[in-house]
Amino acid sequence: MNDTWIVMTEAEINALLDAHDALLQACVDSALTFSEFVSAYGEFPHNYGLFGHSETAQQRFLSRLFGRRIAFHSRVAALLSGLRSADDPVDIPHEDAGRFLPAIGLQRLRELATRHPDFKADPDVAG
Repeated sequence: MNDTWIVMTEAEINALLDAHDALLQACVDSALTFSEFVSAYGEFPHNYGLFGHSETAQQRFLSRLFGRRIAFHSRVAALLSGLRSADDPVDIPHEDAGRFLPAIGLQRLRELATRHPDFKADPDVAG
């Protein structure tokens, strides 16, 4: 895990979250394909070190300020991770997997966005 969290300002973290909110919204609205979304979304939020585990005053402040937004994007990342680990499912014919997984991914992203229309979630609650 990197420590980007420590050097990012409040405005930078907010802009980063806004950009990923916009990516998700574009995918949900079909302005981006699921594959384009996954490529652009990458390993967010994990690759930005937004899960500071040390208890610095700055991290506690930023966690209070952005914790629910980061928790939501953690759910998006978990959803994408689950799809990546199932990229060659046994019960789906290989020729159909290329169509099936993006369709399921998009459906699950839409369900998540419907449950959390403000793109915020409680950190300790799954789903």
